[in-house]
Order: sequence, then C-alpha cells, then structure tokens
Amino acid sequence: MCLRTVWESDLELIYRLMTDVSEKGEYWLMDIPAEPAFRRGFVERGFWHDSFGRMVIQNNAGNMVGEIIYFRNADYRAGYELGYQIFKREDRGKGYMSEALALFSAFLFESKPIPRLQVTVVAGNEASRSVAERCGYRYEGTLRQAAFLAGKYVDLEILGLLREDCPPLSV
Repeated sequence: MCLRTVWESDLELIYRLMTDVSEKGEYWLMDIPAEPAFRRGFVERGFWHDSFGRMVIQNNAGNMVGEIIYFRNADYRAGYELGYQIFKREDRGKGYMSEALALFSAFLFESKPIPRLQVTVVAGNEASRSVAERCGYRYEGTLRQAAFLAGKYVDLEILGLLREDCPPLSV
C-alpha cells in the first residue's frame, strides 16, 4: 500500500472513482462535488492546505484503491476530522484503509501542531468503525439524528485519537 498526494494526472480517474454511485455502500454520506469545483481545488492548492488535505491510496500493483482526507469541521475545534473511502467493493476488506488511516494519522500528528483527530461514522457501519478502532481511535459519543441517509435521519458516532495515543510514524 502506498499513500501519496494527488498528482494532476490523477484528476480524471479520482473524479470518476469518487463519483461512481454504483460502488458506494449503504452508509455513504459524501456529497458529489461538481467537476469544475473539484479541479479548481487541485489547481488552487493541490488539495493540500491548512484546513483540507487529500491523499490517494494505491495498492502494491500501483492501482488507486481509495482516498483519505482531513478537514476542519469547525473553526473552534482543535484538530481535524478525517474521512476515507475505498472506491470499489472488490477492494474493501483487504486492510488498505486500516494501514492508510494509521499512517495518515501518525503523519498528521508529526507534521501539524494538533492535539486530536476524529472520525465520524454512521451508526451501524461496523466496517468503518472497526478500521478506526484498529488504529487506536476511541468511541467518544453519538450525535443523534445528525445526518440524512436513505430517506431517514441516522445517528453518527464520533471516534477520537489523541496525539499521545498515536504510535509514531515509522518509515
């Protein structure tokens, strides 16, 4: 598995993969960005700045299998929220995301002056919650009826990781 920044030559493939609704699971909450806005995000800042960053996940064969992002979810909170997805169903359950999340978390703690990271998962999404817990994230609470999914409001679970609980980056 390789975790790297986005290259300009990746843009068409990433956009196609991240907007392929047929591959999304039952817990997918992400909005689909307009293609011009998506491309503008790369041109303006390369998908990497103080309040947002995106990296791609490649398998050992060099195929792009997913993405992981960080973002500020509120100006008054310390740290970042992370989001992640494996693009195709056939690539899920192979450990890519657990490895990527552990590496990305350690990298963020070593490169940014933040005390915490958090992940938000739809209640019932045991696969995503398990990924976070394998990487040291701990359940912190539930936001009741906080998101609209498949015609109804669903609960979101917050899992957090503190700087002192994250294993150091190993290269």
